[in-house]
Amino acid sequence: MYTRCPQCKTVHPLNASLLSRARGLVQCGACGRSFSALSFLFDDWPSGEAHRPTTEGDAVLPILGRPGSADKVADAPLVDVDEKEPLEPQTSQRFWIAATALLAILTIVNIAWTFREPILNTPVGNWVKQAGWAQHDEEGLLKDPKQIQLISRDMHTHPTRSGILVLSLTFVNLAQSSQAFPELEITLMDAANQPVAQRQFHPGEYLRAGADTESGLAADVFLPVLLELGDPGDRAVGFEIRFL
Repeated sequence: MYTRCPQCKTVHPLNASLLSRARGLVQCGACGRSFSALSFLFDDWPSGEAHRPTTEGDAVLPILGRPGSADKVADAPLVDVDEKEPLEPQTSQRFWIAATALLAILTIVNIAWTFREPILNTPVGNWVKQAGWAQHDEEGLLKDPKQIQLISRDMHTHPTRSGILVLSLTFVNLAQSSQAFPELEITLMDAANQPVAQRQFHPGEYLRAGADTESGLAADVFLPVLLELGDPGDRAVGFEIRFL
């Protein structure tokens, strides 16, 4: 069998042993071009080429003349490429393996976050609770203040009582299940955004009298709250609400 250099068009005899040892990747002894012999393989001497080199059954590649010699270029030998040289396909394969592993991790994290509420009711969820990654109150209800969203808020002076501020707000539970009522932290701020007065309200203080605090706040339920605060005077020009 024969192969032909795609650069200088030199034809070289081949045998199965050389192809197997070189894994098909060879280097032209005439011009130094490395190429895949399998892509330019011929069973017989290619038509239109110059004289056919003399070989002994093509078992051994003859070394005739100096590579690059004009009168002996057709007989220049093939040279195996160094097997220790890194090949691009190996680097590409490692890249895709790493990318696939990263995508799998991100998918698992996304699924765990999306279905975190049902997962908390499984043995895995119990292990997460013991590790302290998920908070629950004494009744076993989920307690995640980050899933409480403030919808509206307003503060104004009491219409009939002097020295009293009225704070009205509405919040909603965005968790996929009921969770414990949060504590409210109200902070009155001055013009420099520094706290003037602060107070925390427990569920029993801002819920209506007789409300069931043990059942928790159901998912997607909007809860209006009305509070009365002492007016610290003209220094208070703003306020901040936090869920604890």
